[in-house]
Amino acid sequence: MKYIELLNGIEDEWSIKEKARYLYRAICQNMSYDERFAYSQNKELLHEIYNREVDIREDEDTRLVCHTSNKVYYQLLSELGIKAKIIYKKPAVQRPIDVNDVALVFWDEEENKYYTNIIGDIENCRFGLRTAFFGITENLYEEAQDVQEIPIEELKEIDIKTGGIKTDYNDLVFKLLANEVKNTNNFKNFLKAQGIDTSNMSKDDILKNKMFYLTSLIKFRDKTAGPDEMKKFYKHLFSASVLDKFESKKFNTFEYIKENKEEIDVLSVLEIDLREMPIYYVYSEDEQTYVQLLPEEMLQKINGYRERKGKKLLIEDKKITAYDGEEH
Repeated sequence: MKYIELLNGIEDEWSIKEKARYLYRAICQNMSYDERFAYSQNKELLHEIYNREVDIREDEDTRLVCHTSNKVYYQLLSELGIKAKIIYKKPAVQRPIDVNDVALVFWDEEENKYYTNIIGDIENCRFGLRTAFFGITENLYEEAQDVQEIPIEELKEIDIKTGGIKTDYNDLVFKLLANEVKNTNNFKNFLKAQGIDTSNMSKDDILKNKMFYLTSLIKFRDKTAGPDEMKKFYKHLFSASVLDKFESKKFNTFEYIKENKEEIDVLSVLEIDLREMPIYYVYSEDEQTYVQLLPEEMLQKINGYRERKGKKLLIEDKKITAYDGEEH
């Protein structure tokens, strides 16, 4: 896309904070994190991705990383005459190449300084949630230790005024959904209302029904969202929201990677450790949600891929290393 076109949504009478906030959310909604930078071992490619020059007036690839996304943000703020600076710090995670983490600070009309970290808020902006890294004071950047805080209620007023949200964030919707599913008694009542007999349901049965319900309900209809945003969204929904503390112990996430020259194919996998056998869900681009696979199908699916963090699926731990269509 041509990022310069995002300026068309800005009103001249808006304050600097309002303009900066609008652009922050707009950039997040029109980009995805470049998965190649997270998973590739190709150092030449990683340097190319990190140091890429992005021209806001040209039709650009919307896959960005911390450095490139802040370059876009800085250029757009400069177009509006807003004083800003890209800032750097030593990386929080180890990478195959030695590059810094990147954020941005800007100044308002009264020379108050504000911190932003656009890469951490992509999924929040894209799915209508509250942001976590705009106008906060807690950060690890030396050049952002004197920043001012923007209160949550002020951010909400700005987002309503600039069209980021209509009346409220989707956090409330998520909480209502989570509470209904997380509370086992509420969820069993929901199942009863669907004509399902819950009288003899085991804890594993309840967990399987939760997975079926949520994967049926949630579709990633936002076609421009990248695998990183969808994975984080789903992991947050399941791990932090809808599973109780016992169920969360049965839940694991994996990424399986296949690298082909300059492209990366990522399988996002959910594993649920049930007493009888583990069950697996893999994100499907066609279905726009996670689809269930049998253990044997899962082994076939990951053939030729490498696991990102070196963990093992339960079926691999049990040394089932191949499947040829016959029962073993």
